[in-house]
Amino acid sequence: MKNFKFNIPIIAGILILLVVMGSCKKKKTAPTLTLNGGSSITMCVGDEYVESGASAVDAYGDDVEVIITTDLNVNSSGTYTVDYTATDKNDNVSTEQTTITVEVCASSMLGDYTISSDCQALGIDIISSDQSILPGLNESQFIIDNFNFAISQITASVENSIITVPQNTFTIGSPPLSTDVTISGVGTVNESGTEMIINYTYDAGIAGSGTCTATYTRV
Repeated sequence: MKNFKFNIPIIAGILILLVVMGSCKKKKTAPTLTLNGGSSITMCVGDEYVESGASAVDAYGDDVEVIITTDLNVNSSGTYTVDYTATDKNDNVSTEQTTITVEVCASSMLGDYTISSDCQALGIDIISSDQSILPGLNESQFIIDNFNFAISQITASVENSIITVPQNTFTIGSPPLSTDVTISGVGTVNESGTEMIINYTYDAGIAGSGTCTATYTRV
């Protein structure tokens, strides 16, 4: 039967070396950083942004402070970022990022407007100089209130800052001198949702047809 002899100092040295190596490895391990929310968010101009935050722990299981920085402007359409940075006591760094897309929605455009336009048929203004934008049935649809003397309200939509007004028909004048007018439009809204430029196309039959431009400014 063989006898095994153990060298206690050597074994202790090996154990100490393993502990030191494990400790060194931990010192070089970056914190684990976890977002509380999603990595991408889409919101409307004017909406309130609620920060979800993030959490981080180091290799030893201790909490690490997360620093949050952002260039977000909820009052202007665009693409923004929220950056999260966690640095542990050994200066190891972890980062995460959330991308926020801010879009002009119908809700961004609500309010009263003054209108400057060259829209006339038979010498009559075919859109009112004061109109209001009211909520529609979804986030892209809105209602133009007090559109003109013949049409109280029309619906329109906005998507990616492009405005679309579907065709509407109304009558100007009195019989036998009355005529039907059709009008539709397409335009754009600025990044804050406070100004629209709509190019209208109208057809008044024998009275003439053409295009005109209306600039809407929120008051």
